[in-house]
Amino acid sequence: MRHGETPPQARNAHATAQGAPAQNPDQHPLGRSIVLHLAPGLALTAFVIGMHVALGIEPLLALLVGILLVLAPLELGYLSIYARRTTGSWSPMAAVDYRARVPWKRLAVTAVGLAVWMILLVGVSMVFLDEWLATSAFAWLPEAIGTMATVGVDGDPMSTGALIGFLTLFILANGVVGPITEELYFRGHLLPRLDRFGGGAPVLNTALFTIYHFHTPWRYPVVFLGYLPICVASWRRRSLWIGLAAHLIINNVFVLMMLATYLAG
Repeated sequence: MRHGETPPQARNAHATAQGAPAQNPDQHPLGRSIVLHLAPGLALTAFVIGMHVALGIEPLLALLVGILLVLAPLELGYLSIYARRTTGSWSPMAAVDYRARVPWKRLAVTAVGLAVWMILLVGVSMVFLDEWLATSAFAWLPEAIGTMATVGVDGDPMSTGALIGFLTLFILANGVVGPITEELYFRGHLLPRLDRFGGGAPVLNTALFTIYHFHTPWRYPVVFLGYLPICVASWRRRSLWIGLAAHLIINNVFVLMMLATYLAG
């Protein structure tokens, strides 16, 4: 840093105090951002297809296992390595830049509102669009992916033990590990490295996050429209916690929807 130059942290704090988004000095080239956004999704989708084809594992079960064995290790592992290289700490949180605190009441109201918007979109998509898009626009997809459009707890009724085991895995993978990992990685680390695009940063981050869901391409419109407000709120407030709270609510409501579908059927 040259003599008389304001440190990056001070510039960011001043910009945020003035109401303008602060720019993270560590900006990724666009190509690197694209690879880092999409690679974990490709790996997860390949795992789901491979487990279904090679072992006959149901796609939903393969997806849940893949979140724990593929997605989380890749994303948290990258954050840990990045943190170690740049800060000396192995903690993934050391690689997260958007950590501004939000008053808990504002956080709760904002997260619930954003989650309700996304849940409504997903509900409409599940009822009216998913199966139709999967069997028309995406009919060419491998069976392991196409069947995810009508995924549920189908087949013969589960025993109480099997149902408890399935729900435990669902809550752990989709309700806890998945959303926490993705928010640390996408909103906490990758989004700040698109700051040079200004207001386009959350749009680009959301678009790449949408494509990253290679295992559910028929839901691309819903994911983009649902997560864009979440991403914008996280970007404007420089707060990982907004997206994390909303994401946790969304995924755990989906767990309850799956349980309700099973019990009703």
